[in-house]
Amino acid sequence: MEIWLKNGTDAIQLPILPSTFTVSVENSHQTVNVQTKGDVTILGKTGLKTVELTSFFPGQDYSFAAYAKDRDPYDYIDKILSWQEKAVRITITDTNINLQTTIQSFSYGEPDISGDVEFTLSMQEYRKPTYTKPPKDKKNNNNSGGGKKDDKNNKKPGKDNKSKSKNYTVKKGDTLWAIAKKYYGAGSKYTKIYNANKSVIEKAAKKHGKKSSTNKGVKGWWIFPGTKLVIPK
Repeated sequence: MEIWLKNGTDAIQLPILPSTFTVSVENSHQTVNVQTKGDVTILGKTGLKTVELTSFFPGQDYSFAAYAKDRDPYDYIDKILSWQEKAVRITITDTNINLQTTIQSFSYGEPDISGDVEFTLSMQEYRKPTYTKPPKDKKNNNNSGGGKKDDKNNKKPGKDNKSKSKNYTVKKGDTLWAIAKKYYGAGSKYTKIYNANKSVIEKAAKKHGKKSSTNKGVKGWWIFPGTKLVIPK
């Protein structure tokens, strides 16, 4: 068995197979109560599949690895982090799993001094949305009265219609991942907050004795209480 993650022509094979992996899918069936029949089920559409697996990236050679150690564990980490806002295909050979997915969550850390980096990766099936343009309303396009067009339809949006960004002050224990999770529902969007506040974050990091906010290839790793961030829409 092999497990591959691919983004276009870029791909990595997981060097250590997980002891187990989980695939789940929910359906949108509904149960309603009919007065003369009691509870009945209304069939719904199939939901998106999710795949979750836990393993580690080796810091040394292991005889049970899929291939010899050829890179630092954090090279894998950086690669997966760079794919968090992209579609990623997961393929598990010898199974029926070959899905285009998005990364829903990705956590990692070092449990001991071996240099191994443990991780948990959760992925959700990606279905690309399709759009249909609505037909033009001919009645609204005809100016049958011969007069001026309705000014209400020609008003430019005012300031009240513009999306407004929010402000957030960093508290002790905060991470950009957690803040993104709070405001966007997805920690993987932390780069959006970092890019909007790059100068502020880097300035705070240097003020606290850091060369930059980057740690182990992750920008915005170091953030400090009292730093005021703009949370873009």
